[in-house]
Amino acid sequence: MKSFYCDECGGVMVYRSTNNITRESKWKCKECGHIMVNGWVPTPLEKIRRPEPKYYTLSGGAYQVKKRIDGHQFYLGSFKSEKMAKKFVALMKVCDWDLERVAEFREVCSV
Repeated sequence: MKSFYCDECGGVMVYRSTNNITRESKWKCKECGHIMVNGWVPTPLEKIRRPEPKYYTLSGGAYQVKKRIDGHQFYLGSFKSEKMAKKFVALMKVCDWDLERVAEFREVCSV
């Protein structure tokens, strides 16, 4: 671990806190109380890639598609391959998760 030293007295700096928004950390000198903000430049929060939900999981040798709508979990189908589960999810996204079309899309994807 890298040690930081106080610019004013040369004492050892001790970690205090990290700002969750700017991701900068504060350090305080044990001897004189001088506070230093770490010069580390964080990755901008806009560029952090968040994974897109897959809406399917592998369980018991089959890919099960589930979706939470208005706080309720809906089981939409089970497929033998990941390719078919992805195709089903893509079709459901196109129709904005219309639950009346689930049976129709299950037939298309299971063939």
